[in-house]
This record gives sequence, structure tokens and C-alpha cells, in this order.
Amino acid sequence: MSPIVSVVTPSRNALAWLPAAIASIGDDPRVEILVVDDGSTDGTAAWLAETAARDPRLRILQGPGTGPSRARNLAITAARGTYCAFLDADDTWAPGKLDRQLALHAAHPEIGFSFTDYRHVTVEGEDRGPCFDFWPRFHARHGHRSEAFVLDRPLAALFAENVVGCSTVMARTDLLRAAGGFCADMPSSEDWDLWLGLSIRAPVGVVPGIQADYLMHRPGNLSGKMDQRILSMAVIASRYRKAAMGQERSARRIFMARYATARAEAATATGHRLRAVMLHLAAMLRAPSRRTIYDFAGALLRAA
Repeated sequence: MSPIVSVVTPSRNALAWLPAAIASIGDDPRVEILVVDDGSTDGTAAWLAETAARDPRLRILQGPGTGPSRARNLAITAARGTYCAFLDADDTWAPGKLDRQLALHAAHPEIGFSFTDYRHVTVEGEDRGPCFDFWPRFHARHGHRSEAFVLDRPLAALFAENVVGCSTVMARTDLLRAAGGFCADMPSSEDWDLWLGLSIRAPVGVVPGIQADYLMHRPGNLSGKMDQRILSMAVIASRYRKAAMGQERSARRIFMARYATARAEAATATGHRLRAVMLHLAAMLRAPSRRTIYDFAGALLRAA
């Protein structure tokens, strides 16, 4: 029997977390588990071989060792399921997550992909709160919802705020292939870029409630990551700004406020405090919220 869902898990030296991620999938026979070992040197290969001997749902793929985007694309190509559900090796799912998303897709077969709320968790196990609460616009519009729903004006919503967590997404496999998968040449935010591309092609569904835990790692090269994020935001703006504004003009204003915030954080990291103040002010004026006001006040204090 062909699987309904192909779980896609790229893994590179993540053996400390991978067993918990795989265990969180449960024992659903409708699932195949595609783990892409992307050049691990921590014993992942041996653990996968042992696990696959016990669980025939597990298929092991050898990745090129060039990052999660190409690893995920390899799994998308190999997937036999109608849907691909993404689960990073250091994240976990809540019980029943796939059932809730499958029910939503069955009720609305026009949906191209769905996503859920998730919780940020530190390496030490500290709960840093749910994702949906972090985004003011999305929370204001949908924070009251408790039942799954189809997102109104999805491109505008997801362009304005990057609310989708990769480990919560379940997408139609044919649509992922038609979109070309993840853009491996993006410096960062390649998942956000793909969700936007999918939202142009089909409606998007949302399942409220915490359905996954996302592990927050301590940053490495912080300034370098900021530069990559800013560059990626510029690329995404060039690709989707006009179409997003066609759905809702305010999406551009919210996006540009976030872009200004990203540049302000980079300016702070490199010691340009006055520039950071001006950029945080621009973000606050474009999108007044508790978060942008707090960021601006903090920048003022640092500059003083």
C-alpha cells in the first residue's frame, strides 16, 4: 500500500535529537519516513540502519552534504506519498498533528499546503512561547481561532509575516515538485520563499494550537546570518511584493517594517547605534506595535 504522507527529515550530525524527532511521528502505517543523512559523522548512519531494520516505514537517503534545502529536495523527488510533511531532525511533533492536518486537507482538497502553530524551546528546555503569538498582525486576526481554517489572502499574510514553521508544514507532493522545491541558492529563508511560491498556486490551511516544538540553537556567526537574512528579504521582496500587494496593499508596509527591523539589528550588531535608532523608528512608524515600540525604545537607550 502506498503511503499517504512522506515525512521529510534532513539530518546532519543531529543524532542527539534525531531519535526523539522520529519517535514523535508515532506508528501511523499511512506514513513513510524519509531521512536524508546529509554527510553525518556522529553515528547517524548506524542508528538509521538499526532503526530501519525494525521499522519498514523508514527509508534512508544519502544527501550531497550541501545543506538542508538540497537534502529536502532529494526527499521530495523520492517521496511516494500524496503529501510531504517536513520535520527537522531537532524538532518534534505533538501527538495527532498529522491527523489534524489530514482532516483539514480532506475537508478542503483545494488546499496546497497547511501549517500549524508551534512552540519555541531552548536547548535547556525552556519554553519561549508559541509562534503565532509572536506575529502581531497574524495574532490579531487569527489568535481567537481554535478550529482549523483556510487562510484568507494567503500570499499577503505570509509575505507580511513569516509565520510558517518548516516542521509544521504538510504540502501536496505534486505541488512541491511543480514549484521546484526549495531554492538552494537562497542565502537563507529558502523555506519562506517556497511557502510564498506555493501560496500563489493554491489555498493555504492553518491548524491552530501547538502541534510541534522547535529547538532554538544558540547563534553562531550572528552578523553573517543577519546579512544573509537581509539579502534574502530583498530577494523575496523582488519576487512577491507586487502579487502580495494585489491581495492586500498593507502587506508591503508590514514587510518593509520587518525589513527595517532586520537592518536595524544588523546595525546594532556592528556598533552603528544611531543608524539602528533611525531604522527602528522607520519600522515603528510603518507598523506601530508593542514589539516595534519596544525595539525603538531599546535602540534609543543603547544610543544614549
